[in-house]
Amino acid sequence: MISALLCASLAVRGAALVPARADAAVLFDGEAGIAGLHQFLEAAGTKSRALAPHEVSRELISVVGPDLLSGAPGWGLDPRGARALVFAGAAFALSAPVRDGRAARRALIAWVGAAGPWNRSTGTRNAIAAGSGRSQRAGIVRAQGGVLRLLTASGRGAEGLVAALSRIGARRSLIRTLAQDKHLQRLLPAASGKAAVIVRGEDPITFAVLDLAADASGMVARGLVGAPAPLLAGHAPDPSACADASLFCLRATLGPSGKAALALASQTYLSGTSPPGQLGDLLQQEAPRAESLAVMSNGIDVSLLDQPKSSLWALHLVAALAVASPRAQPLDLEANDGRRKRCLHAEGPVVQISSPCADLRVPLREGDGPALQAAADPVAIDAALSRLNAFDALRGTVPATLLGARLLVGGLLRGSKPFTLTGEPDPLGARIELRWSLR
Repeated sequence: MISALLCASLAVRGAALVPARADAAVLFDGEAGIAGLHQFLEAAGTKSRALAPHEVSRELISVVGPDLLSGAPGWGLDPRGARALVFAGAAFALSAPVRDGRAARRALIAWVGAAGPWNRSTGTRNAIAAGSGRSQRAGIVRAQGGVLRLLTASGRGAEGLVAALSRIGARRSLIRTLAQDKHLQRLLPAASGKAAVIVRGEDPITFAVLDLAADASGMVARGLVGAPAPLLAGHAPDPSACADASLFCLRATLGPSGKAALALASQTYLSGTSPPGQLGDLLQQEAPRAESLAVMSNGIDVSLLDQPKSSLWALHLVAALAVASPRAQPLDLEANDGRRKRCLHAEGPVVQISSPCADLRVPLREGDGPALQAAADPVAIDAALSRLNAFDALRGTVPATLLGARLLVGGLLRGSKPFTLTGEPDPLGARIELRWSLR
């Protein structure tokens, strides 16, 4: 079994190291898997200093201990083997193979001890922990499957996360791993690179398993997004649907699970903006029947940014859906909650909602190429957020977060080409490619 695991893909090996309750995991195949990321961060660091390798290394040391980007000097890590960064709730963890157990334990004691005193009677069979809440740190060095591994974690629940990591593979252990999740198992063989990411979704999207490839020119993530049925079908609508978009535009033709995902997305949007009456009811009725769609934005009204859900009002949004049954008579509806007027226009097979109201009519002509085609312009996004000032941060968490983020990575936004996302139908959900290129 161990021999088969060593020959398996990185995604399969990494998922076997991660508890099933994890929200996400980033996997690297030894130092070779990190080399491309280091090159990307060196290039990104010339545009935003916060993303320079030494700055990211400082954050990694604080969160999981070893400085993975520079080979983790002093921790005795093995340069080969699968490494997993794990995200579960409010805690972050690392599982990495060790070459020098004594060096790893000395470094672990120093790292955990920086958070406060720990129980000196704790033996090598139990994790050590110090601190509490968000400041908690925990870790252990122990053998798993014949390989000595370093397990560290920080944040709220860190000690419990390390305990779960350490019991993986133990006899009579009740800890399940991501590799044992029936929804994820069928997706794992699709990933075969030196770095990968696994992200848990929300029904009807179960998981995403993506290979990561990075260098000084940018980063590409490609792989499978899992669902009970295909998310996509056919070809996306013609590019003319995005003629009036400046921030972002998404075009897609939907499969069965794609229609379910659209219904969930529209419900989430409507619950955040709370439209009263017939307009919201009609949109929720039509979303599950949509065959294709185009969603775009050409601006953000930063004065409407405050808390997460209500901040959806700030986005200038136009969404057009092509439904199977054409409407016999045109329909126009209008809703106004005092913050912004929103309009719905239905004519023939197309239902269009705009917030705020817009005169344009989005064409949904049949196109060619991938079933999903989307792009976002980071330069335009940065320009829209440049209207935020320090007083806006007082209104709520969203403007405060965006203001801080722009101060840190605004240069990277201005130094990036448009983000692109493409997708093709797959029986397991959808096969996608997300591309981020630097100028």
